[in-house]
Amino acid sequence: MIKIDEKVDLSRKALEIDIESPIFNSMIHDLNLEIKRAIEKVYDKEFEVGEISLKLKLSIKDDYKEYPKENEFGELINETYKYRKPYFEHQVSTTLKKQYKQEGVYTEEKEVKFEDGQYIVAPIMDPQISLFD
Repeated sequence: MIKIDEKVDLSRKALEIDIESPIFNSMIHDLNLEIKRAIEKVYDKEFEVGEISLKLKLSIKDDYKEYPKENEFGELINETYKYRKPYFEHQVSTTLKKQYKQEGVYTEEKEVKFEDGQYIVAPIMDPQISLFD
């Protein structure tokens, strides 16, 4: 794989379209930056988790280019060359998650009952008679 910082003229080379192709160097560079940024934030405990998504849109658009050319009479004309142009668009997005909670518990020595069409929490009936009843 050709590194991003190497100065290589790729304009006149046929390039295979796969993940190791230099045409995806920009995408890999952006993805790598986000991986480093997310791991730093998670490692430093600023966030609990980092999720990185890579979205790659591949399309081929019809285009044309005009070249000057002499016709059979020696006149300068434009010749049109039609071709199918690659259009590869990427988007790297990172979601860093930090969860905030407030918790509480309600518990008592009472019982849950269903009375008159609703659920209630009621004192437990003590089978012994009390002086205060």
